[in-house]
Amino acid sequence: MAGNADLDGVFNPKSVAISGISTNRAYDGIAETYLRALIESEFNGPIYPINPKGGEIRGVKIYPNVKDVPDSLDYVICCIPAASVPQLVKDCAAKGVKAVQFFTSGFSENGTEEGRRLEAEICDIARQGGIRLIGPNCMGVYCPKAGLSFAPDYPTESGPVAFICQSGGNAIYFTRYAAQRGVRFSKVVSFGNAADVDESDLLEYLTNDTETKIIAAYIEGLKDGRRFSKAVRRAAAAKPVIMMKGGCTEAGARAVASHTGALAGSARIWDGLLRQAGVIPVATLEELADILVTLLYLPVPHGRRLGAIDAGGGAAVVATDAYVSAGLDLPPLPQELRQKLRSFLSTDAGLSVNNPVDLAGQFYNTSAAYSVVKTLADYGGVDILVFHLPLGINPPFPSFPKEFAIVILDNAIRVHNETDKPMVVVIDQITTVESWETAIACQQKCQQAGIPVYFSVSSAAKAIGRFLSYHEKRTKLAD
Repeated sequence: MAGNADLDGVFNPKSVAISGISTNRAYDGIAETYLRALIESEFNGPIYPINPKGGEIRGVKIYPNVKDVPDSLDYVICCIPAASVPQLVKDCAAKGVKAVQFFTSGFSENGTEEGRRLEAEICDIARQGGIRLIGPNCMGVYCPKAGLSFAPDYPTESGPVAFICQSGGNAIYFTRYAAQRGVRFSKVVSFGNAADVDESDLLEYLTNDTETKIIAAYIEGLKDGRRFSKAVRRAAAAKPVIMMKGGCTEAGARAVASHTGALAGSARIWDGLLRQAGVIPVATLEELADILVTLLYLPVPHGRRLGAIDAGGGAAVVATDAYVSAGLDLPPLPQELRQKLRSFLSTDAGLSVNNPVDLAGQFYNTSAAYSVVKTLADYGGVDILVFHLPLGINPPFPSFPKEFAIVILDNAIRVHNETDKPMVVVIDQITTVESWETAIACQQKCQQAGIPVYFSVSSAAKAIGRFLSYHEKRTKLAD
């Protein structure tokens, strides 16, 4: 660790400099992208572009050196070649900079002696100067409250989720994907090689961070296994922690070594550690988003009994297999309730009022569909209601017209607003460009209503099963 500076300086800088700015490129390079991201995120302090030639960019003066910045400087983003980095860190130490983040690569991750030497050198300089280092070989920090960002299109509003990510590309993608799903972040950190600030530092900080209610992580390898074990246990005891492990296979471990220079570790040891710590494990970034959506939007149900509304017998069969495989229960509906459901429908053609309830063509009868959903929501024999909106099942349309799908979805949203029964929506069979647009519009309507949305039955089943297992374990520990 380079000094004892607090990580607040990483997440709440009052001024930022970007080293490596150019005014000669015909397109925005990475340094110019950082500048645009800070401007679009309304960073609440001065921004200082750095280039030895000086000049101006986007109406902002360019300074030749960080030491030439007229005021105090907290945070520096480094986008210059690796060989020039040691001098930059020396200049930052002379200026009193608190933190330096390195987009720059070419250090220990390339497996060369020179790369390792350079990384050790900048750590020594930083340690002596009391500077914290993020990276090298990373995207850095997205903190909406402070106006910090590494992409200009990220939401400017904060949320309760923190995401720590060893991979820059995964951090970029996941932040965009999760934001589209309705997740908002307190902090996102891409930390690359973890030459100084590592996964344990970040877990310890976020455990005590009042702005963070949920911690998500993508981890490839560890700097200190014992310290990490203690840090992740403390974090999981304080708030939900969800983690994806990269490099679980032998080939994946080799890819990790060439990516961040980290040791991936045994998948079996990782699984045991996460299970004992009470961490929610996931296998993909999409599963990570699914469980975040569930934690944020689904009230904790009383049990595992699902009541499902579907359209199509085959879809109902597939859904049943998926839910039961995830440890969920679809109890048969009593005869009296089934008769009541039938009374709302004008035909029995293709209909099944078992559980799942297959409405067949009656799915498009809005008044009847509403009555079925409301009745099932009021039934005390199920704990969670699942409303399935398949967009590719209607023969006349390659995809449901958006207005048609929204009218159908409104039945579920109306019931959700009228009852306290936990509800989820599955939107799938997305086969055309138009159906993607429809799915996003429907997802956003559900998001506004506080309903979690999934884009496959399988993802819904896994997320709900993990969510329930997590809360059941927490309840047992509390007893």
